[in-house]
Amino acid sequence: MLIGPRANQAGFTLIEIMVVILIVAGVLAVGGTRLFNPNENRRSQVRKLAIQTKELRTSARLQNATFRIVFDMNDEKGHRYWIESAAGQALQLSEEQQEELEKLTEIQREEALKGRSKFEKDQKHKEVALNGGLLIEGVEINGRSKEFTEGRAYVHFFPQGLSDEAVIKLGDRKNQHWSIVIHPLTGAAEIFNRSVTLKELKAK
Repeated sequence: MLIGPRANQAGFTLIEIMVVILIVAGVLAVGGTRLFNPNENRRSQVRKLAIQTKELRTSARLQNATFRIVFDMNDEKGHRYWIESAAGQALQLSEEQQEELEKLTEIQREEALKGRSKFEKDQKHKEVALNGGLLIEGVEINGRSKEFTEGRAYVHFFPQGLSDEAVIKLGDRKNQHWSIVIHPLTGAAEIFNRSVTLKELKAK
């Protein structure tokens, strides 16, 4: 049996263990609040969506395609969004055309849309499910008579570098609200730490 300095090297000293504990505690103190803070998680999701809108404007120009973000507001299955794209300039349906289309059967709808650029789910972008209590509270699009607060809403980005003028409202339906304002000419996405409307912005 060995007795001496070699035996002491077989394990950790109490001081070494305390140093490790202090380091771990320090890391948790700095990063733990961000990691487990639901408010920071929600803000991060809002920022990610705002960045996504800027990237889509660039992609539409470079690829000569029309991109759109599909916002799915389903309280039972959860709120989420994904990206769809169509070649070239995909013409939008008017509000009246969209309402008429929804009255048709699936076969009639396909016949009515024949010849139009067809939107397909873009495989380069993953579907995003909102979490941590964050919801899509509403989507306002210039030219539409009402705000979308349920079902699906579409925000388009065109090959010329233009986009729908829109306000995407997110929050927890309680005391936290954010608005992402998409400017149609510049493609800039501005984040407000409150709920705003297109009418309010135009009045400034």
